[in-house]
Amino acid sequence: MAYFMYAGCSLEGPNSGSHYLVSLEACAEPLGLEFHDLEDWSCCGASISYVGGNELSVKVLAARNLALAQAQGGYDIVAPCSSCYIVLNKVGHELEEDPELLARVNEVLAEGGLEYRGGIKTRHVLDVLYHDVGPDKIAAAVTRPLGGMKVAGYVGCQTVRPYGEYDSAERPVVMDRLIEAVGAEAVDFPRRMRCCGSGIFLTELENCSTLVRDILHDAVTRDAKLVATACPMCQMNLEVYQSRINKLHNAELDVPVVFITQLMAAAFGLNLKKAAALNRNLGKARKMVAEAVA
Repeated sequence: MAYFMYAGCSLEGPNSGSHYLVSLEACAEPLGLEFHDLEDWSCCGASISYVGGNELSVKVLAARNLALAQAQGGYDIVAPCSSCYIVLNKVGHELEEDPELLARVNEVLAEGGLEYRGGIKTRHVLDVLYHDVGPDKIAAAVTRPLGGMKVAGYVGCQTVRPYGEYDSAERPVVMDRLIEAVGAEAVDFPRRMRCCGSGIFLTELENCSTLVRDILHDAVTRDAKLVATACPMCQMNLEVYQSRINKLHNAELDVPVVFITQLMAAAFGLNLKKAAALNRNLGKARKMVAEAVA
């Protein structure tokens, strides 16, 4: 099973969600996944999508990556970042459904020697893991199950929207099935799809801190020991700001937040530092996962 990996701007570099990319790539071989680099990729457009008046620019940026994938082999694109996923997927749908828009976009792409003819799909990591690999194959690769650790799978507000193609947009189950496949217990909590603040957390800390406080409080009050997600922005917002949130809200949050792929790498018996990259998490995440798989 071959795909183009679209890491985007949030999964590369030491101060990013690199532990997501490292752990995902480590899980590829045990699961029979083959990730190819998308050469000369560019921003997906998510960074400027918040600014009004840039609709065509966003569509051209996204379409450029789709055109590159088409020219370099035609594999589906896997976008681990939820913002990248939602933009590439949405624009892909719009170009398929609107010939006039496709013509306008291709007029711009032609300046760079590219053309997009349609047909490239953008897939989320959860989609590929659940539908292409499957929980049974994941469970078969487990050598060190997570010992029934109670894990809250935080889906977030983007991974199954706007199209709900691989999971229910109202009652998602994919994350929970993957958590169970590695030997953990999936904790059901109502705020699993509430927004964490996304990129505006950086400028609206006080307002967004309430969102994260409520998400994490919801998880721990249902006895979750750890939160797992599949979005780099969600992971950062839920993990990095806990000390500030504690001061703002007189709270006592101390919740490890990891990527689902880190749990998978650990359960597969891979190195907790080099493969699961748990040394890149804050707090007690690495210790807790090490104890669970011991």
